[in-house]
Amino acid sequence: MKPTERFKRRYISFSLSLGGKPPAYPEAKEIVHTHFLSFFGEAGISSLAFKLVKYDAPSGRGVLRCERSRVDEAILCMACLSGWKGSPARLEPLSTSGTIKRL
Repeated sequence: MKPTERFKRRYISFSLSLGGKPPAYPEAKEIVHTHFLSFFGEAGISSLAFKLVKYDAPSGRGVLRCERSRVDEAILCMACLSGWKGSPARLEPLSTSGTIKRL
């Protein structure tokens, strides 16, 4: 694949809390993936080029990757999470960058 045919990546740092505490990595991965899947559907997730890149369980902070032109949609999706399995949950976007190092 030519470099010009690849999608332009953007990285979004976020903070995740479940009932006021940061969840463990497997649960955080399930929360993020299930929420994005229910919001966008399978076709939307493939065009979004969504991926959970990093997650730090003690602090509840992580990094998502998405396609450059769909950053606003990804941030909107993150802000729409209000609960998970009966307990309050919050997925708060913190900053956006073109590289992981700047986050």
